[in-house]
Amino acid sequence: MDESYAKLAVIKDRLAVASGVLNVANARLVQLTAELIETDLWRGYGIRSVEHYLTLQTGLSPERARQVVEVAAATVELPVTTGKLAAGELSFEQVHAVTRHQGKFCDEEAASFATIATVPQIRRTLSRYTFTTPPGDTPSAAAADEPGGQPGAEDAGAGSATKGLAAEAVAPGRVTQFHDSTRYRLVVDAPADQGALIAAAISEAKDALFQAGQPQVSSFDALVEVCNRSLSGVQPTSRVDKYRVYVHLDTDGAWVGAGPALPPGLVAKLTCAGSVAPVWETDGLPVNVGRSMRIVPDRTRRLVEDRDRGCRYPGCVARSYLEVHHTIHWKDGGPTDTWNLICLCPHHHDAHHRGEFMVTGDADVRDGLRFTDTRGDPITIGRPHPPDDPLPGPPDGHRYEHPIGEPVQHKWVYFSPPGNTA
Repeated sequence: MDESYAKLAVIKDRLAVASGVLNVANARLVQLTAELIETDLWRGYGIRSVEHYLTLQTGLSPERARQVVEVAAATVELPVTTGKLAAGELSFEQVHAVTRHQGKFCDEEAASFATIATVPQIRRTLSRYTFTTPPGDTPSAAAADEPGGQPGAEDAGAGSATKGLAAEAVAPGRVTQFHDSTRYRLVVDAPADQGALIAAAISEAKDALFQAGQPQVSSFDALVEVCNRSLSGVQPTSRVDKYRVYVHLDTDGAWVGAGPALPPGLVAKLTCAGSVAPVWETDGLPVNVGRSMRIVPDRTRRLVEDRDRGCRYPGCVARSYLEVHHTIHWKDGGPTDTWNLICLCPHHHDAHHRGEFMVTGDADVRDGLRFTDTRGDPITIGRPHPPDDPLPGPPDGHRYEHPIGEPVQHKWVYFSPPGNTA
């Protein structure tokens, strides 16, 4: 037993050291991103945003790139908190949890609290923390400055509300969808009132399924029921076909159109109750129509969309409202065959026709496309290069200490308003 405890102590110490190095590396990434934002050097050649540039050059996921940009944009308002990231004392996730609520509290106090709290504790505590009108300000003025403000609300000892709080409350919702192996995942980030509306709709559908004789009903079952109700009411027929769910079948298995693979049991169920339409091939090439048609037939479009599963521009994450593009333009003799068709989002489709980049090659072949900028240089996902200077660890005297993990009594947590350290 003593040997196990000794080994655990060594692992814990190495984890602390590795965490510190990782934190410093993330701080470097945040610093470089802040420079990109300040200089606007990320713009050009079809790049949609700083997040897109990071996804393209670093291999970050779109969600992680968005978080890095949020932290980079907060470095001016939260120098102490982000400084602890550079010193290795806070993790990126801890700092990001603080930046989500920047402008509500004193930077020094938030940084101090973050060093002893886990990420869930930071999120729960800071999301509950609000300010009321400071002495000398009228409630009506605060309410006019803060959308959704509540004149007359009181909380002894609290400071003033900030624009950051109101902006967070009215920020537009966001839905993130992605496929992971054979699963589909959905993440919803919504303002409180619209989130309550979504929750109420799911609750009503759950109750309706229960009343219809389904005793074991989950929230997921209810969400599927809401979706079924929406699609069953789609009119006219042309819109129904547009939003139909297609399952692709071949000798190697089955998969959802532009989505993940399906297990055999589910395939058997769908083929038993669904309709099956064959895709004809000529010399092994499915539904190619050559120069006989300029407009891409629906069946060809579905195959191209399933093959590409999103915009083909390097690093672009768009998966909806895609447009099928002839790589060799129709006017230049390009056929309406799958090798000459690619999916592009409207942004990159327009950018291509403005001459911002070129694309050539065979879309049916793995790595068969070549994207180039106006100078003819290839546009590709960035490859790491050996740094000129090795990435350092935390400065001397600084070390990452894991949060204590004790429960946080939210009502006893107090932060001073921004700019007030007294």
